[in-house]
Parts: sequence; C-alpha cells; structure tokens
Amino acid sequence: MSIPASKPNNRIFLLLGIVLAALAFGGVLFALRSSSGSTVSVVVAKDTISAGTAITADQLTTVDLPTSAVPSDAYQVASAVTGKTSNVTIGKNDPLVPAFFAATPLSGTATTTSANGTSVPVSLETSITKGFVAMAIPAAGELPPSTNPACPANWDNLQQNNVTGDLTSAGYYIQPGDHIDVVALDLNNCTLSTRFTFQDIPVLRVGTQGSNGASPSVYLVEVSRSQAELLAGFSVGMGHESTLRYVLRPESEWGKVTPGNTAYTPNYESSAGAPVPATSDTPVEASTLDTLFGH
Repeated sequence: MSIPASKPNNRIFLLLGIVLAALAFGGVLFALRSSSGSTVSVVVAKDTISAGTAITADQLTTVDLPTSAVPSDAYQVASAVTGKTSNVTIGKNDPLVPAFFAATPLSGTATTTSANGTSVPVSLETSITKGFVAMAIPAAGELPPSTNPACPANWDNLQQNNVTGDLTSAGYYIQPGDHIDVVALDLNNCTLSTRFTFQDIPVLRVGTQGSNGASPSVYLVEVSRSQAELLAGFSVGMGHESTLRYVLRPESEWGKVTPGNTAYTPNYESSAGAPVPATSDTPVEASTLDTLFGH
C-alpha cells in the first residue's frame, strides 16, 4: 500500500504563508504612512541663498513636508517669491516665509528687471496686502502746544525736545521690511501718560527729505482701511494723543501673511512685562561730596 505524496499540500501552505506575510508588510507600511500625518507643498531654496539676493525661479523648488513642520505663512507658490530680495541668508531646503524678504527702498529711480531684460519702475502696489492701504506718517513726533495756564512756562520746549526725529524713530534704524509699534504721549492738560497704540505696522518704504542723504522725514506704512483713518487723525493731533516713539519689534512677534500676500493678521502684544526691580542705592547729595572731600 502506497502513501500519497504530501508535496501539493506543502506548496499550498507555503503560498498561503507568502500571501499573509505580504499583507502584514503592507499593513505596516500603511500604518507608518498614516502615523506620519498630512503634508503640504511649500517653496524651498534649492541651495543656500545669500542675503541681498534677488530671487530667481531657478533657485526655488517645491517639496512636500509634514504640516506640523511647516510655518503657517510659508509660501506655496514659487511665483509669489520670484523677484523678491532676501534680507537674510536662506539655508538649503529652508521653507520660504515673508520675513525673509525686505521691501524695495523708496527711490524715484527704483527699478526691477522685466521678463525681456529691460528695466521697469518698481510697483509699490504689489507690496500692499489685499484689504490694506499704504500711507505716510512723519518720522518725527509733533506735540501741540499746551493751552493750560497751569503748565510750566517751559512746558512746550521741554516736550518738543523729546520728539525729534532721531529719538522718535529709533535713531533712524527703521528700514523697509521692519515692523513697528507706536508709543503715544497723552497730553491731558499737564498730566502726562504713555501707552502703546497702533502695533505691528509693516514699513514698506523709508522716505527722505531730498537726494543729499538727509535723514528720513516720513515712513510709508501698511495699515488696514479701518486703521488708516484713525492713524491719519492721530498723526495730526486731532485728540490729546501724539506720537512719542516708534519702536522696532522682533520678527518672532510679527503677524502672519498668507501665501500670495492675500491677507495679513497683525499681532498685538500686551504691554505687561517684568517691572523695574527696586535697588538699594543711597542718593548722592551735596553733603555726600563734602564729606568725601573733607568739607
């Protein structure tokens, strides 16, 4: 009596094992891909781009990155970046964001290169976010005279000396592409107070008094339409408040620009912070000096 061969059954089990192993491997891959989260296509630099470089299309590419690793204002379309000038060094594969680029300085002869290689004037309108407008504000403050007879006789001179252009404008270090806040002085009779008013205002251009290298007399800033009316009245002293200082804010506290420059959300910060610590310090008086020098 012969025993039937078992090879066919062994082959069936072998094939079944291979199929199950393939299914298990596919499940692992699916789980890994699912756990990595969603991705988004963003514009990155093909190689390191030096500060001050006018960006060209061949310096850019798009890659898919995890959403969690991409800045919320990263550019997603290369055409929105082409032609901009970098104000920082951009590393290879860095996602490009608006903070990397500065606006073109104001100049009657400012030009850019067109597609056919000719020079054409820079268009300011392309720098303005949708729904916003550009308006000029004075670089120096202007305090109206006090009409209260109870104020000291030298009141006006004392106050006007504190709103010169270099003091108001952070030593004229404000440049195109910066964001500034406005600290106001409240001229309520003879009682003074200061507070932050308008915040996170992008500076589009820095104007000058002439072509002789004079200090800037105006800043061209970008504000929403609703704030343009308020800032215009504020700048001419319609109320008791007047500009005392423009302060520069760090890039880490700038608002967010959507890809394609279609919307901008300013970032308003609280003025709260660490108070000035009390110090143990004995005042120096005339008697202190007299004692020191034996009088």
